[in-house]
Amino acid sequence: MQRQYTGTSTRSVVYVNPSSTSPNNTLSYTFVESQNVLQAPATAVGKFDIRSVITYTITQDPGTGVVPISQTVDDFRNLITTGSGQATVDLGQTSTVLNSDESSNAFGGGPFSQTTTTTSTYPTPRTSLYYPLQTGATLLVPQSSVQSTTFVDVNGNGVPPANGSNTGYSRVRTQNDDGSFSFQQTGATGTNETLTQNADGSGSMVVSSSTGSTTTTLGIPTFSNGAFTIPVSRIVSSATPSSKIYSATDWYPNAAQPSSPLILQQQNVVGPVTTLPAQCNGALLQPNMYEIDTNTSNLNTINASLSVTSTRSFNSNGVAVCTLTQQTSSNYSLLTGALSSTTTTQTATLLQASN
Repeated sequence: MQRQYTGTSTRSVVYVNPSSTSPNNTLSYTFVESQNVLQAPATAVGKFDIRSVITYTITQDPGTGVVPISQTVDDFRNLITTGSGQATVDLGQTSTVLNSDESSNAFGGGPFSQTTTTTSTYPTPRTSLYYPLQTGATLLVPQSSVQSTTFVDVNGNGVPPANGSNTGYSRVRTQNDDGSFSFQQTGATGTNETLTQNADGSGSMVVSSSTGSTTTTLGIPTFSNGAFTIPVSRIVSSATPSSKIYSATDWYPNAAQPSSPLILQQQNVVGPVTTLPAQCNGALLQPNMYEIDTNTSNLNTINASLSVTSTRSFNSNGVAVCTLTQQTSSNYSLLTGALSSTTTTQTATLLQASN
């Protein structure tokens, strides 16, 4: 099977204290996605390869941050058939993303482009809803994964940007269904990171180089003087060692109680529909249309961020005709708990052709 999608997306970033290096900005782009159902290679974790090739066209350039260029995704799946219907099982994914590094480009020596290659397997397989869909059906999607990622940020001559961080790294990341995770990252410039987040929200981060290391430890929220705070300690081991304990303002969404699990994704079959929202105008209409709503919350305590995503997908016999997504991500200071920025992204994806 082959499908082609088109879509639009707008990302708005608002900083609490904007500056020349972190300005408020808006990115808008259109994209074309070609999707093919292929037989997976013999070495793949699934029998089918759902390959998506996506290209982006910028309609509003923010002049800072990361701007998408292209992406290739291979989802490896199996098919389950029963007497009453069928479902797919997602077992793993490979992804290659190409972005323009606008922040580094502004310093000269570019253009600089970022290439991120990620291979993932899912210890708990991700089974889809069963088709034909039933109104009121729900599904909790497991989030465990084992990932291997490489990241490179260079110009056409293979030279990294002069402004420093994240010029290249390799990472191995293990995430569990309860939202706990750990990763080890080796940087191209000799900086290494080890990060651990526990299911209760506590965690630690160790950043080390040839000149020393910094260890940041995050505790469970405590109640004192009529308010909850998050205990944070930072120990620096270097030529000038130091240690300090911070009391970050509680920013968790459940009043000092980390979500359980820390990442939750739930799908719900709303029911059959006869008309589509105005944002879906131009989508290829199909019979037997159902609306599926997906809500995802991702509380990342050790990176001090909260992401909430809501998606409305209009589905015909397993094919998404139109998908509307809104994501709001809030970033906080790990040491103080103060809000630092809010990013809102709205995306509409429309089916244009299918055979």
